[in-house]
Amino acid sequence: MTLEEVAIHHRINPNSLNTKDDALKIGIKSIKELVPIMEKRGVGKNTINDIKRLGLFFQDVTQTTSS
Repeated sequence: MTLEEVAIHHRINPNSLNTKDDALKIGIKSIKELVPIMEKRGVGKNTINDIKRLGLFFQDVTQTTSS
C-alpha cells in the first residue's frame, strides 16, 4: 500500500502524509488529543498510561538518527 492509499484508508489528508515520519507525528498528535478525552470519560489509569507510553515511543522513534 502506498502512503497516499494509507492516508485515504484512514481518512487523513494525503497532503499531510508525505513520509513515514509524518505518520509518526500524526500518531503522536492523535494520542495527545486522545488522552484528555479518555481522562474525562474515566478510562482506567493503566489504559491511559499505556497510551501515553505508546506516544512517548513514537516521539523517541521520530527523534532517532540512523546508525
